Amino acid sequence: MRVSLRLLRYFTAAAETGSTTAAAKLLNVSQPSISVAIRELEALFDDTLFTRESGAKMTLTRFGVRKLAEAHQLLNAAASFEADDSGDAAAGEVQIGVFSTIAPVYLPELLRIARARFPDLSIRFIEGDLMQLEDALRSSRIELALMYDVGLPADIERECLAELRPYALVPAQSKLAKKAGRLSLHDLAKEPLILIDLPHSREFLMAPFWQCGLAPEVRYRATSLALVRGMVANGLGVSLLITQGDQTMAAGAIERPIREETIRQPLVIARPARASRTKASELVAQCMRDAVDAALARRAGQGGKAASKAASSRRRAPSLR
Repeated sequence: MRVSLRLLRYFTAAAETGSTTAAAKLLNVSQPSISVAIRELEALFDDTLFTRESGAKMTLTRFGVRKLAEAHQLLNAAASFEADDSGDAAAGEVQIGVFSTIAPVYLPELLRIARARFPDLSIRFIEGDLMQLEDALRSSRIELALMYDVGLPADIERECLAELRPYALVPAQSKLAKKAGRLSLHDLAKEPLILIDLPHSREFLMAPFWQCGLAPEVRYRATSLALVRGMVANGLGVSLLITQGDQTMAAGAIERPIREETIRQPLVIARPARASRTKASELVAQCMRDAVDAALARRAGQGGKAASKAASSRRRAPSLR
């Protein structure tokens, strides 16, 4: 028996959705087709790909995790071959990842730009925290990711799109909101803190306080940017954030710049180092750059022209490391 792309697609769909039923719905095939494909692959390898428990989600075995990474590499190579053979990279498929807290800010713009320019280009995305996206890049489940660089390892290549400063989010009716000028971290540390509780993010957002010898009381922890904004808007505390959202998300919360000079957060396009780049993924990367530029320009108002000009200059000579 020979392994076909169809078997690989059925296997990866089952691994990503966690069930043969969900995989069948995703691929618009029958559920038995997915089950048969998995049994065929397990018979070929003489090893199990999934652990199965009644009523539980299908979980990859250690062997299955390794084979899933290989399957993604083969499917990506096949997609690249088909696109190059037809001469139309804009008709391919690209798998991307987006850091969960920045997805609402940049992903809709990215998808809108890509759909307008390349209507036949299919973009599939996953949201995750920084560790999950790093794992997805390493396992080739995604070709590139829009994320923050918080100590990414050397085997992940980064192209910096912007360097973002932390800012304070405070209740609109608080004394801090009524203070003139920039807010000090010393004043912020006196209030209950609502912390984004995601791997790497939590340490990065606490670092400015630690650098000033401060230890604020973390009153609440949340993984959703929208939840943090809502909690601050209801007067439950203050927060220190990187991702800048739409003020309409929480009318009772005010963003204020920080007085102290703190470490900046690079917003990057991340890719596995030494991985081949498909033409379709390059088109999506350009859409990512333009989506970030558009979001920052809207944020900066008239100052966005300068930011866009600087970003265009970076693009002519991307910073890769």
